[in-house]
Amino acid sequence: MYMQRYSLTYWILIIVLCTACGGKPVLTNLLHTDVAIDYDVTLLHNLYSDAVYVDPWMQKPYIVKIAYDVDKKKKWSKTTRALVLAATKEKLARASFPLHYNGELVFDCASIGQGTLTVQLLSPQKKIVLGEYDISSLSFKSIICSVPASSGDAKLVMEFQSHANDTAYCFIANAVVKHSDNDMKKPNVVFISIDALRADAVHCIIPKYTITPCMDALAHDGAVFTNHYVVANWTRPSTIAMLASVYGSSTGVNIYYFQVSQQEKKYFYTQSNVMPLPVMFSAQGYITRSIGNNAFILDHSGIGVDLGFDDMSEYQRQWEDTMDIADEVIQWLTKNRDKPFFLFINFNAPHNAYIPPAQYLEPLRTSIKGVHPWFRRYLGEVAYTDDYIGRIVSTLKTLHLYDNTIIVITSDHGEVFNEAHSQSPYTEKKSIFTHGQTLFDEELHVPLIIKPVKGTFKVPVKVTHQVRNIDIAPTVCELTGFSIPDSHQGKSLMPLIMGSEHADRPVYTEGRLMYGVRIDNYKYIEKFYGFGIKPHHWGAAVVSEYRELYDVSKDPDELTNIVDMDKIKASEMQQKLFALRFTQPENVLYAKKDASGSISVAEGFFYTVHSDGVVKKINRQQYTFSLKKGQRLFFSTIPARTSYYIQSENGAVVWGYSGTILPRMGSTYVFDTTQSLLQKMPDDAALRLFPDELIVWSTPHRGGIQKVSENVAISDEMNTLLKQWGYIQNGGAR
Repeated sequence: MYMQRYSLTYWILIIVLCTACGGKPVLTNLLHTDVAIDYDVTLLHNLYSDAVYVDPWMQKPYIVKIAYDVDKKKKWSKTTRALVLAATKEKLARASFPLHYNGELVFDCASIGQGTLTVQLLSPQKKIVLGEYDISSLSFKSIICSVPASSGDAKLVMEFQSHANDTAYCFIANAVVKHSDNDMKKPNVVFISIDALRADAVHCIIPKYTITPCMDALAHDGAVFTNHYVVANWTRPSTIAMLASVYGSSTGVNIYYFQVSQQEKKYFYTQSNVMPLPVMFSAQGYITRSIGNNAFILDHSGIGVDLGFDDMSEYQRQWEDTMDIADEVIQWLTKNRDKPFFLFINFNAPHNAYIPPAQYLEPLRTSIKGVHPWFRRYLGEVAYTDDYIGRIVSTLKTLHLYDNTIIVITSDHGEVFNEAHSQSPYTEKKSIFTHGQTLFDEELHVPLIIKPVKGTFKVPVKVTHQVRNIDIAPTVCELTGFSIPDSHQGKSLMPLIMGSEHADRPVYTEGRLMYGVRIDNYKYIEKFYGFGIKPHHWGAAVVSEYRELYDVSKDPDELTNIVDMDKIKASEMQQKLFALRFTQPENVLYAKKDASGSISVAEGFFYTVHSDGVVKKINRQQYTFSLKKGQRLFFSTIPARTSYYIQSENGAVVWGYSGTILPRMGSTYVFDTTQSLLQKMPDDAALRLFPDELIVWSTPHRGGIQKVSENVAISDEMNTLLKQWGYIQNGGAR
């Protein structure tokens, strides 16, 4: 595999809690309560490695993520959230949890080193030992103990003591308390993403090929969206969009290439305000699980970020993974049917390479003619995946989970097969038989089916209005009764489902060297250099430019670029793009007397420049200005928080809002927006206190595309995997 791990044969940490009195189960996830620890956390320092690291969402040294191989032949690995107790023979480790319910506690446990784990119920009045267990290996075993009824001030306490003087580590994961509550039954969620699935491959979306009977049947029990588009054209940003309702540009994680730096990860977890669905569901007592093939949601892969799942199973085989994933899903559902869960399933077929099993391809050789052989193989993989989705749905019905389970089926992007789109004018790479190189509908138009809990709304529903994959997470929140986080940039689809909304939603989409907007049956795209995070991504003062405009009502295959034929519509669509695109921290230059001069950057480029005075573009890195007394110049750049150079032609002194004259380089003033004193927005009263000159400041603003100085390398195995899946071509990222 692509990381160093402890050699675990199989580790599955699941808490199973049952009640003898019956009723409907409600879970309390102990790792998401106010766990209190009593041991020296410095003992953990020697534990951390590529395989064991602090859980990025909980930011506590004693809550870790552990990655390990399960089956190297199947290329099957797991990542699990766990509480780690570090102890010696003389110094035991203790963790205590608030206890609100009685029931049965079942958990799996393992250790590095040998020790004894004691589970007890502790209150000021008494101490009840629930069990003592010798933990001696990294082969995890399941432990069950009853939690009796207790007074309200009792706590569940776990103590671990090493058998030797050396430090031993005990791991406990997914600690959940189930109790009887006849008034509650939380709905489950099964969220299925099928990598590279085009809209026209699914019959209930576009009735063209009859190869998806299972997805079509599911659509009959829910809502089907025939005009659903993704807001990013490759897997990582699009997966984050569907699970967290955010555009890639707002996450702090680059859209340009696969590697993810520690700086990007830190921003994503601690500053972006991103709130993925798994984090929300875990906090509500759900078991959150991912089973699939998507290294872009693995923090330790070098190319991904963690989205907050308690447990993740990752497969990496080219075509067998569909069977592997479905088999584990069915086993997992059977074992966890009595718990509320959020389960994310990521099938990698029909992603390149197209290698369907023969029984799915052969029937298509006679039923589907006149298509490229690779497209037929692609459709064979769609049929293959549909069959295994049907097996999962059948399992849900057999286990009597189907009616109370919300099921989402969608894709992270499509796939290009039109020969007219074979070369990307943006990345200058081959774009046919792949994705991530263009913003054609082939890449952006994907299926969306949402089956609700039975009785939520009258089914079936067909929504023909245009929607986005940032709208999925808010919809899931509404269907489960969760409040929609402020961080969500989409909005619930329920008004469209219920018929109270009757309009297309604008689709703003981001790609490596492009962004675009699709609205009112037109699509407009521009070449854009802003999604990289290093100087060579941003170009120079002058760069090559390219634009596209399509009337998709008359030209659905996007064969005729009319950007030069209809300049009025192109200008109108450009303004719509600029109204929807991301924002950068903005800076302000305020004239207290008539002034003129120029602003420039040595690195990056100006993203926005506007003024109530007169501004003129010299090139991407320099503008001139002429301001009357009281006028302002507003400007932002990529990257954000960098140095600007301000030259005053009439001798006006440039002051920072901190009240000091800015540093000078000859006749040029240097405005460093990383300075915290300059990141304030003065009011009019404050401005009156400054000298009669030019004043500059940076408005407070979270986010923005930042510069990253860290160099990131990925392992040879991950590089091989990316090539195997067609992500890397001609020595560069696809």
